[in-house]
Amino acid sequence: MVQLTDDAATMIVDLVEQCSLPDGAGLRIAPRPDHPALTMSLVEVGAPRDVVVQADRARLFLAPDADRRLSGAVLDARRNQSGAAFFVQP
Repeated sequence: MVQLTDDAATMIVDLVEQCSLPDGAGLRIAPRPDHPALTMSLVEVGAPRDVVVQADRARLFLAPDADRRLSGAVLDARRNQSGAAFFVQP
């Protein structure tokens, strides 16, 4: 399972609050249907088979394929000129 750094958890909480999403909302990572890359999006709830990673108030929803691909990795985040930047550390 992927782990969240404190920075990533804080960033997820901040984004959910900025978008006025309800409690339980979070960041979802899933494969793109037309490409092998993974995509991230804010969602109110995860999909039924998603794996949920929770760190304090932050929720990360992983589609099953994303969970397999990111197993053992660490999700980190930094602010840049464009806003939030998430990245995976193996």
